[in-house]
Amino acid sequence: MKKLLLILTILTLNLLATQNNILIIKNKDGKVQKGKRINHNENIYYESLLKEQSEILKALDKLQKKRRNSGNYDKSAMLKNAKHYLGGKYVWGGTQPKGFDCSGYVQYLYKKEGIQIPRTALQQSKVGKDVTWQTLKKGDLLFFLTDRKRGIPVTHVGMYLGNHKFIHAASRRLGIIISPFTPKSKYGKLFVKATRIIK
Repeated sequence: MKKLLLILTILTLNLLATQNNILIIKNKDGKVQKGKRINHNENIYYESLLKEQSEILKALDKLQKKRRNSGNYDKSAMLKNAKHYLGGKYVWGGTQPKGFDCSGYVQYLYKKEGIQIPRTALQQSKVGKDVTWQTLKKGDLLFFLTDRKRGIPVTHVGMYLGNHKFIHAASRRLGIIISPFTPKSKYGKLFVKATRIIK
């Protein structure tokens, strides 16, 4: 995690330096030159940050894939962090400790480990590797259909803790709780699929 933050910091500082000091100077012949701001009668353009932003995103994505594949993520730390918010408040659309909804909660937990996942439960169900009920591991994401009226295949998500239990931001009334996860349990009957983002 520290390595990721260090690389992000270096890239960000480089980006800011470019934003503050570099211009593109276009001469009459169309030749583009980079340089510091100068007084010039020709057209002067600030260098686009799109390239730098793209490089940052590519670097972070590459590092995330490398770490994910090498198994360097600390699942125990993530699971401990998940339990830290046990009893926390449920807020529809919430993505911060002051209040989470189900997908905002798991997104926040993975983000703390340097992993970016989509915002909604439906979107989250489409990333990672699909796993079977029998091969579940701690930290896997569990997806459910809890509201058929919404007309989408996945409406709820939680994180598997092992021992047939999972943690999730359940509802406004219940907040963040640990629930049983067995074939005959409430959520077992609503189960759609499971995915693994961290090996």
